[in-house]
Formats: sequence, structure tokens, C-alpha cells
Amino acid sequence: SVGKHVQNHAMFPSGGVHQRALLQVTRGARGVATSRAGVVKTTCAVKKSFGSFDEMISGSDVPVLVDFYATWCGPCQLLAPELANIGAALRGRLTVVKIDTDKYPAIATKYNVEGLPTIVLFKKGEPVFRTEGMHTAQQLLPQLEYFLHDS
Repeated sequence: SVGKHVQNHAMFPSGGVHQRALLQVTRGARGVATSRAGVVKTTCAVKKSFGSFDEMISGSDVPVLVDFYATWCGPCQLLAPELANIGAALRGRLTVVKIDTDKYPAIATKYNVEGLPTIVLFKKGEPVFRTEGMHTAQQLLPQLEYFLHDS
């Protein structure tokens, strides 16, 4: 099966001012399409508000895999369908969230994101795994499974 992407709108504070964030969350279900550029198109949209990024990652019932990306980043676009495959394979055990580092540099800075794409797995709000660069789902799944074994 292929992961279904759900768009979540979240409010994050930035220097005392709240900004609206568009997060793309993988919910592991059927119905995803990919464009020729490999960009995942959403098939369903759900609005959900969070007081902060930290609230979102710490309040999740399952670990959160965060994809720090930029729209201009070629490898980031190639990673999108791989993350859809990961979301499908780990359905119910993991949520995938995309954070655009150009729109939310403070979040990227807080987690020391220097290269793109960077993915970070959070469990109970804490980063437990990270990697940079393009990886296939086949390469990432064993590593993620290791950290999910007790979730």
C-alpha cells in the first residue's frame, strides 16, 4: 500500500509572532499520487492546530519522523516518495511531518539542521535518530524499525 498524505495547518510562534505552518503528514493509507518531479500530492486535507512544534512532537501518540526540506532542494524532492513508502510500511507506528526550512529557520536551527534533506525521528519529543541526504525507504526502514521496536 502507499502512504496517504494529510496536510495539517499548524501555528508556531516565531519571535513572539505566531506564523501559520503547512505540514504534510503521512498517515499510511491508500491514495497518494506523485508528480513527474517526485513531489507527493495530497489527496486529503485536515486542519490541526499546535501551539508549537515542540507541542506537536511531544504530544504525538506515535514517534514523529520530521523531514527538514526546502522547495529548491532536488534530493528533498526525491525523498518525498520514499517517505510515503516509509509511512505506508510503518502505518500506525509513525507519523511523517515535513518542515520547510526556508519558512521555519528557527526550528531547523534549534535541531542543528545544516544539510538538506535532514530527517529526525522524535520519540516523546526527543530526537533519537537523524540522518542527512537522500536515502531510500529500503535503506531507512531497518534503522527506523530499530528505534520503533519499543514504541
